[in-house]
Amino acid sequence: MLYVIRHGETDWNLKNKIQGRADIPLNEFGIQEANLSKILLYQTNFYKIISSPLIRAKKTAEIISNQQTPVMTDIRLIERDFGEFEGINKEEFDGYTFWNYSLNHKYVKAESVQQLLNRVYNFLDEYKEIYEKKNVLLVTHAGVIPAICCYFKGIPKNNNIFTYHFKTCEIIKF
Repeated sequence: MLYVIRHGETDWNLKNKIQGRADIPLNEFGIQEANLSKILLYQTNFYKIISSPLIRAKKTAEIISNQQTPVMTDIRLIERDFGEFEGINKEEFDGYTFWNYSLNHKYVKAESVQQLLNRVYNFLDEYKEIYEKKNVLLVTHAGVIPAICCYFKGIPKNNNIFTYHFKTCEIIKF
């Protein structure tokens, strides 16, 4: 079974800022969330734990692992590249265009929706044989989890992949 969890809270989450690939650490509440997730997942024996290389995801993975399962990182689980939108307030951001699969808008620096899906689908295809037979935990980001959901559930009818949105440290199973 594939388990997917979003990293714990950061200060930028609290400030409603787009953090993308900025390497923002967990705040104290984020550490508490990760510790709660560790308790919730305690009886699950993970064959692999694979994390985004960003510190907020990696720290979440390390807390959940509790040194029982080594944490690997994979660049394909890194947050979506928000490019020119990095660090701005989400209220100043055109999320409709940014997350719309059918528009697949091309940006100067930011990753397009289809680039994101290709990257994540490539990762999931590579690990498919493992997670179909053993428990694997992915620790990643709010911008990557929609791509994972699209892989398993399809593109939402409204073409907005961010329809699949999850809270910090929310656990999803596939």
